[in-house]
Amino acid sequence: MKAAVVRERPFEFIKRKGSQEAYPQQTVANWYIARAYVLDLLKDVAFQPGMPGHLHVVIDGDSPLLLSVVRQLALSSHFLNFVEYDDFGTRVCRNRTVITVISAREAADILSELNKEEYLCNLLQICKHSVFGKAYNEDSYLDLDIEIAREQSDSDAVIVTEAGVNAFVAGKPADEIFSIDTRKALYASHAYMLGGVIDNLPHEDIFGAGRYSQALDTFRYLLFNDTEDRTLITPKWESNPVAVRNGISDIMCTDCFEIREKAVVMQYPKGGKISEKARRAIWEQNNYALSLSEHSRWVVEKLIMGFRPYSIVERNKYETVFDKERSQYSGQLKKDAADPAHLDLCSYWDLRRTDPDNLKYDSFLMLAIPLILGKVRQ
Repeated sequence: MKAAVVRERPFEFIKRKGSQEAYPQQTVANWYIARAYVLDLLKDVAFQPGMPGHLHVVIDGDSPLLLSVVRQLALSSHFLNFVEYDDFGTRVCRNRTVITVISAREAADILSELNKEEYLCNLLQICKHSVFGKAYNEDSYLDLDIEIAREQSDSDAVIVTEAGVNAFVAGKPADEIFSIDTRKALYASHAYMLGGVIDNLPHEDIFGAGRYSQALDTFRYLLFNDTEDRTLITPKWESNPVAVRNGISDIMCTDCFEIREKAVVMQYPKGGKISEKARRAIWEQNNYALSLSEHSRWVVEKLIMGFRPYSIVERNKYETVFDKERSQYSGQLKKDAADPAHLDLCSYWDLRRTDPDNLKYDSFLMLAIPLILGKVRQ
């Protein structure tokens, strides 16, 4: 059964940390504009695992609209050729996406602006960045490099101007800009209904599609036999910030599905119809790169949405409690409205040691991308 298109306006529900104060209408409008513009900008960008090179985007200015574009680029520009560690266990972080912001402001002023909640929030605490040539967090595990400069010097960079963004908006129906088709996000949220099935999988060989065959078959059945019309936004969104954050997270995650699909499909055999078995095999071959990219994207999203990593004191306490007390403690930190913290804000390498259960969710969701996109395209 063909899925009905569901267009919703979820960004209006995003509130400031702690106070739950609504953002100004223009800020929310800028987020919608930036999202539509960036997803269109990236629609033909793809890097296969092992491919050299990276995307470099130069933002020519620092207006509120252009800083919203910086925010969206940080949320969406995550590619499969990013390498966190080499074969010898050395952190190399090759092929980071580079975002250059051209600004005439003083360093402290532009940093203060970028660090506002409506833009990058906590991202620059972790992310590699430079301010007029002075570098920070050079050993960051994230797949982004944000530069603040007086002028651009890369002739191969993609240039973004405010006039160009406004021209893009003028050429689109308002509904395409200021509302979002949330079907992919809604279907991705269904993946977490299979929590029990995935939790029971062993940690070994977490990237093999065979490990997830039962979960994928169950997910396919649920997905393609679901005839109910649902919306991502529910009554809980009015009073529950956690529900809002989870829904927004699903949107930001699934916004990258087509980018990842393009990189994987580039590896399909030329000509002829690919079999289901061959398709599964190719997605499995790419699952480590997909999962690594998804974790980096997720960390960036959480930092932008106001989360921070555990402090040393918090991590020590977490490691000295167990079972229900441990889950209660981590839940308490995640739900802190004023200053939420998350255990998994760390490198993918470290995550394999500290919280291997969550690796399986990334792997499963990446393997489910073709199913979700197939449902949307019915």
